[in-house]
Amino acid sequence: MSFEHPSMIHEQLVLGNSLSGNQQPGNSPYLFVSLSELIAESVFYHPALAGSTDGLTELEQSSLAALLAGQSIEAHFVNTLVTQIEQAISGQQTIRVSLSNADSHDFQALIGGSVEKSEVNPAIGLRGVARYASNAYAAGFALECKVIKTLREKGHDIEIVVPFVRTLSDAATIIDRLAEQGLPRGLNGLKVSYTCSVPSAALLADRLLKYFDGVVIDWDLLTQCTLGIDKQNPELEHLYNPESEAVTLLFEMAAKAAEQANKPLVIVTTALDQYPKLQAYLLENQPTTCLFNF
Repeated sequence: MSFEHPSMIHEQLVLGNSLSGNQQPGNSPYLFVSLSELIAESVFYHPALAGSTDGLTELEQSSLAALLAGQSIEAHFVNTLVTQIEQAISGQQTIRVSLSNADSHDFQALIGGSVEKSEVNPAIGLRGVARYASNAYAAGFALECKVIKTLREKGHDIEIVVPFVRTLSDAATIIDRLAEQGLPRGLNGLKVSYTCSVPSAALLADRLLKYFDGVVIDWDLLTQCTLGIDKQNPELEHLYNPESEAVTLLFEMAAKAAEQANKPLVIVTTALDQYPKLQAYLLENQPTTCLFNF
């Protein structure tokens, strides 16, 4: 299978819409929402500030006050994200909302980002479940959960996506933490899926799916972590290859586990138009519910 125009994406592939900071969705029965993107593009401040604003510089304090316009951080954060997500929902959709997947480097760019500790390797540092379970991010995690609870209370059938799950203990931890926040898996039909971003999440997929209702393949992160390549590094960019057999083998492992568990598998990726071989591969190996291209 070949594509005459490598810059195009085959119409049978992108079946879902994504709501991120710079992309508004169109008409589709599937919607994927990245809280990280919305926080960076619409909130502008670190969610942990809900716990304390001590340590902000005078400039940060004035900037935060201008953003809040008299609201509390909790009210502003929740209202801003709930409004944006509701505006993106159209009709009867399967709505997946991913908890924030930003690393410490990304969070440092926000107002109040100085609360983040410097990490040598932020891409494989404090993120995902490790972040949600940390004391430092307790207030931020509670805010993210309140966004989801508010949407569900308004009648929207939201499925939670947990990014950067690394281990079985991560799975048990996040299910417990969500329950503590009033979001127990299964209550009123609440579904919780996990994101496969690292090889361990594919290798353990059959056991991880006992904790979750589905799996989301983050193709970009899985490629970086499998090949050990930061595609943002210009000296390594030429080595970044999402069409690598190492990545597709891991994908097939996770897909097989999802099929055997009779649970959905979804793919999220970026710049799919640049990889015609990957498009061809996905067309020939489509056990997915849908694919989202950011």
